[in-house]
Amino acid sequence: MTTQGGSAPAIELAAELTARPPGAEPLSPWQERTIERNLIDAKRRLLSKSSRFVEAARALLLETGSLDFTVQEVVERARLSLRAFYQAFASKDDLLLALFEESTAAAAVTLGAQLQQIDDPLEQIHTYLSSFWTSPRDRRVIRSLVQFQLKVSGTRPEDMRRALDPVRALLRESVERGIAAGRIRPDVDPERTARMLMHIAITAVHTAVIEGTADEGDALPADVWSFCLQGIAAERPVTGCDTPAPAS
Repeated sequence: MTTQGGSAPAIELAAELTARPPGAEPLSPWQERTIERNLIDAKRRLLSKSSRFVEAARALLLETGSLDFTVQEVVERARLSLRAFYQAFASKDDLLLALFEESTAAAAVTLGAQLQQIDDPLEQIHTYLSSFWTSPRDRRVIRSLVQFQLKVSGTRPEDMRRALDPVRALLRESVERGIAAGRIRPDVDPERTARMLMHIAITAVHTAVIEGTADEGDALPADVWSFCLQGIAAERPVTGCDTPAPAS
């Protein structure tokens, strides 16, 4: 990501400031301090501009419910230049990925606070999975973000994996608590269990969005939870689908 941990302009500046002709004397301490101050100032300016672009994109998404806005519209909303945009982001998708990361991080904070109020780890997982359908956001916004996630999962899978890490970490914590409490089967690695649960929920949401059946009143969230519970519970829960064993 260009908004995290450095950028092409900052790298170019570092190379320019630290370039030394062959055989030159090593930099003195004050010279190193000067270069470091310049690099820090350059990074701060770049991150400030990057944040303005992300906020502009967020505002356009909330206003229109769509990610179809142009880079020029983002630039105008941020009141910055096109050159500044491409110093911060390699492309529009790069900006949208930053927006997705910010959205996911905020969701992790909100969801984490909810889960802390629940003692039963299985109920924590139930609440976690249900959150995919109970977001208070505009349904158009959710649809746009889901479609973007589908696209980037295929073109930049590692970036998308990192973007989802904050919310996946919450699920893993609940799974680990459930194993420790004897509520969740211990024979599967907690990270693998968390990933499978998350993939099931995300796939269900993706399918509902693509088919146009995403609706808060739909039975799908309950069906997803029933399916997941059957797979992770330490003791197989009894449901209405169970058929009594024939009498001997």
